[in-house]
Amino acid sequence: MATVPVALTPGDPAGIGPEITARFLLDLPPGGIRPVVFGDRRVMARAAAIFGAELPWVPVREAAEARRLGPSEVGLFEVPWEAPELPEWGGMAAASGAYAYRVLEGVAPFLADGALPGVVTGPISKEAIQLTRPEFIGHTEFFAQVGKSDRFGMLLVVHPLRAIHVTAHVPFARVPECLTRARIEETIDLAALSLRRLGEPAGAIAVCGLNPHAGEGGRFGMEERELILPAVEAARARGLKVVGPLPPDTVFYRALNGEFQVIVCMYHDQGHIPLKMYGFDRGVNVTVGLPFVRTSVDHGTAFELAGTGSASIGSLKAAWELAGQLVAQNLSR
Repeated sequence: MATVPVALTPGDPAGIGPEITARFLLDLPPGGIRPVVFGDRRVMARAAAIFGAELPWVPVREAAEARRLGPSEVGLFEVPWEAPELPEWGGMAAASGAYAYRVLEGVAPFLADGALPGVVTGPISKEAIQLTRPEFIGHTEFFAQVGKSDRFGMLLVVHPLRAIHVTAHVPFARVPECLTRARIEETIDLAALSLRRLGEPAGAIAVCGLNPHAGEGGRFGMEERELILPAVEAARARGLKVVGPLPPDTVFYRALNGEFQVIVCMYHDQGHIPLKMYGFDRGVNVTVGLPFVRTSVDHGTAFELAGTGSASIGSLKAAWELAGQLVAQNLSR
């Protein structure tokens, strides 16, 4: 049986991405989906040297070569760092951002044409990329464009908690104006899709309110009455197992006790703060609604730790394991 290869992008070359990738690969057991790293050999060699090790690479230039990887092999699709000197650890720089974006451009065609079934992404610096690509918003939006997906969402997973966001990378002051009934309904549908992809089609969906106490009958805002409740009722009429709007300060506790399997959040921090507090080093970011699998670490470049070898690989390990689960689900359909 052919190997199932999955792309792995280490992220910003001056952050912790290359070293957590190297450490993860050094510990990766045989079997399962096999990684094809998109990156520079010198960048990865420097990262592996932190642990006194070398990474044996199998060069990969096309998908057929990736599918021939052995059960213990790791592929490398070379995306060269073009400057003579490697970037200094821990520095945010335009050159590093431009390189991280070239890596994404390198993997994009393999995902767009189905040659690779998925990608696991390491941490990037959006600020560094925006120094040369000011239009860049983030990984989620980039891969939505690659997959030509109009309906997509950011799902955060810290087992057993899951949260998907109606709005994500927008300023907090703009959240209310970005909320629409249609977008809330779409996100509820994406929550249901995520449960099907995770093998839990009968799971319950909770929908958060925007305001304290879910608006308290209109005392603290009308979004719950005018937008969120109608979206919940429409989703319920379509047969989805969904309740809300619920007070955000209790819904995560209820989910942790098994009452809900995914929570629809109105904005980024409403979901990220409780899940990261519950399991910061186990968080996985999943882009739902793509024709391929995309999971990611749910932490940043941690420039202050870069080059020390002390960063945890827990989130990357969890992202890889979840990618394997999702790829298997897709292949079995």
